[in-house]
Amino acid sequence: MERAETIDWRAVFAATPAPTCIVSSDGSVIEGNAPFAALVGHPVDELPGARIDSVLTIDGGVWATANAGSARSGVAFLRAVDDRPGLPYTLSPLPNGMSLLWLSDVADEHCVICKVFSSRDKFRTAIDDQSEVIVRIDADFRVTLVNREFAALFDEPPRDLIDRDLRDLMPSVSADSLATFVAQASPSAPTSSAEEAWPTGRAGPDRWFSWRRYAVFDATGRLTAVQAVGRDTTQRRVAEQERLRLVAMIARSPVIGLGWRMDGRMPIDYAAGNLGGLGLTRDRLLDPATGLLDLVHPDDVPALRAWVITCPDPDSPDPHAAPPLTFRVPTGTGERWLTLSGWRSGTGRMEGVLTDVTEQHDHARAMHERERRFHAIINSASDFMGLLTPDGVLIEANDAALRYARVEAADVFGRPFWDTPWWHNSTDVDLLRAGLLRAAAGEAIRFETVHRPLNQPSIHVDFSLRPMHDSSGAVSFLIAEGREITRYKHAEAELLSAKQLAEAANRSKTQFLAVMSHELRTPLNAVLGYSEVIQRGLFGPIGNDRYAGYIDAIHNSGQHLLNITDEILEISRIELGVVELFEEVVTVSDLMARSSELLATRAAAAGITLSLDMDDDLPRLRCDARRVVQILVNVGANAIKFSPFGGRVRLEARHHAKPPTSMAGLLFAIHDTGTGIPTADLDKVWEPFGQAGNAHISGAGGVGLGLAITKALVEAHGGSAQLRSEPGKGTTVTLAFPESRCVHDE
Repeated sequence: MERAETIDWRAVFAATPAPTCIVSSDGSVIEGNAPFAALVGHPVDELPGARIDSVLTIDGGVWATANAGSARSGVAFLRAVDDRPGLPYTLSPLPNGMSLLWLSDVADEHCVICKVFSSRDKFRTAIDDQSEVIVRIDADFRVTLVNREFAALFDEPPRDLIDRDLRDLMPSVSADSLATFVAQASPSAPTSSAEEAWPTGRAGPDRWFSWRRYAVFDATGRLTAVQAVGRDTTQRRVAEQERLRLVAMIARSPVIGLGWRMDGRMPIDYAAGNLGGLGLTRDRLLDPATGLLDLVHPDDVPALRAWVITCPDPDSPDPHAAPPLTFRVPTGTGERWLTLSGWRSGTGRMEGVLTDVTEQHDHARAMHERERRFHAIINSASDFMGLLTPDGVLIEANDAALRYARVEAADVFGRPFWDTPWWHNSTDVDLLRAGLLRAAAGEAIRFETVHRPLNQPSIHVDFSLRPMHDSSGAVSFLIAEGREITRYKHAEAELLSAKQLAEAANRSKTQFLAVMSHELRTPLNAVLGYSEVIQRGLFGPIGNDRYAGYIDAIHNSGQHLLNITDEILEISRIELGVVELFEEVVTVSDLMARSSELLATRAAAAGITLSLDMDDDLPRLRCDARRVVQILVNVGANAIKFSPFGGRVRLEARHHAKPPTSMAGLLFAIHDTGTGIPTADLDKVWEPFGQAGNAHISGAGGVGLGLAITKALVEAHGGSAQLRSEPGKGTTVTLAFPESRCVHDE
């Protein structure tokens, strides 16, 4: 930039109030005095370097290099104040191509320059003091004037924005709106208004401005400038959004705002709009002929009047001291329950909020009814019942329990259960406390305990603790139940005593039978022995043949009596638990052969066909062979005895490692074609001295011990016996020896 040579131009500036500046040959301002700075709207220190074309229009054009070094005069126009008349200027050449520019008004007796000079600072101060943002542009959108508020939007000083294209500075929405306004503005429609977003470029909401734009036209109707004034409406817009959000929330809220007067029927002069849920309308509430007293149920009017009186004044230390009032509101479909919270808002006036609590009221009423039923149920029980917390604190007990302890609920509720009168004289407190810990962990507990209440006889109680779980599975309560079983314990003791007496008598009977059987065997053996001697004629023949028949009858009867005696002795040993097994490993074929030999003579005498049926490769059996043969002979003899002449008896042996039934291992089955056994007698035949009671077997003989002995001997081997029979078709007895007794040859 060129500088003026040594001249005393500063003295020239000081000597005249006329705006004066020095311009370089390229049109840049080198220096300007204060009147000039005030005239063009720039601080003095910002003038050096500024283009003269940015503040003045010389003869309606731009500064030309040809102006340098030439003296001339003409009319200049201020770009920032296009509605002012042109200012005469004088241009004088200076050394180095510079020029001295003087502005004056020789046509007006009052110099317009002086007027501008005296008011320019005030204008600058005025626009900078505005809270609105102010910007002025020429017809080419170039900035000619801004205030501090506008410059602050860009964090730049005002001078740095001068001569810049405003469209490059503003957000696209505002720039497009400004361009549209410039294109459409006319002298007849020189203004427009719009609210536009101003993005901040940072996290958070945008700022909003309400713009008022003014178009300036010259006398010919040409647009010369546009001035825009923007007011920051961000807070107002946010407040409006919050208001709308609050209105929407209130519309969805069950809380209803009211304002009413305290005189007369308490007329309502304000009501929120969310009344639909109550079946009410604003017109009904705001009807001057009605009031709040007409809204509530007639039975609740006295309570409302009394409540209004208790509401404190606004200047009270506790203006919200009055508790809420709950009352009913009749509707077309029934009634609603409302809670009113209110306060005095001035002389004779109140405000408050209504909350619809119908659902809570109905729920509370239902809960109360369930609680009433619960108490009715547990109090009707004769057993002791209580409810405990997981740590054992008593919170509920029924009347039976309270009567027994002779206490009131208030005396024991809230106390540890073990510290209540029910357990004061009990020796089972430690058992109770251990049970509470286990029940709190989710386990059901049950035990018997003895209680000794003061001045009352001891009682026996069947006591239990059951955990109750909440929806998450945690234990929330413990149910304590106690049933007095004193009578049952006494009856149990009596039954036990009777059982012991019966067992003793049974043992005596068994011992008696064993002794008697033993004592009978001795003379029977003598009878049998001597009868056999006579039958065989060891000492010579009998003198009369008729005695031979008598001797046979004596021998057969003695043998029959000996068999009965042996069975009685056997069952006595079984009942006394003295059955002893002498185990060995034998083949099934050997067991079947020995059994069939013992049964063959009897079958032939009865006219019965006896047959054997065995699988190949049967395992050997670890057993008491004598007892197994005894078992098979007992069952086979029964089958022969109860089969008619010409019948059939079949002995089978099978091995089933994995049968379709529960019987596995080695199975012996005895089938007959006898008379069969009625279903009602199937269990009886397994009992000692038990026989099926039908006419077909009444004369079969025996005392009913064979099957009882058989069953006991099979079970002594760890096996089981089953019987299947159908009257008129026959009977099948199945004897199962477990797989563990089977010995397989490798």
